[in-house]
Amino acid sequence: MSYKLLSVLAATLLLLGCAGAGQKAGDAKAIAGAPAWVMNPDKPGYTSVVASAPKQDWGGHAAQYRVAQMKARQELAQMVRVRVESTNRSSTEDRAGTVSRSGDVETRVQSSVDLILESARVIEEWTDLQSGELYIWLVTPDR
Repeated sequence: MSYKLLSVLAATLLLLGCAGAGQKAGDAKAIAGAPAWVMNPDKPGYTSVVASAPKQDWGGHAAQYRVAQMKARQELAQMVRVRVESTNRSSTEDRAGTVSRSGDVETRVQSSVDLILESARVIEEWTDLQSGELYIWLVTPDR
């Protein structure tokens, strides 16, 4: 594997690891009364994420829902992009010996992410009555 490819992949994984904000499913242990899916969003046959949004000063529940949905879609896209990108780069590396068609790889990755996000659906939502934080469970079928 080329040094340049390895560097790009390492930088991508580092950025994704540092990009998280807000409460994640792992933080849900401290939330009394949270449904099981908040702590364990696994659903067989689906890729799923839980995202949350704090109570919004403007726009009420609709604005809070949009923020949570945006966070969930962003997290799902990051998960899918890393998986597809590493697979495509490996096959490109094996065939060509160098990453000479990275533009084509990026185009295919974007198409895959768009398709997966299009089929993503919120299947549950829950509001923590103490903090007002809204949690949503977003799923998309595995391909």
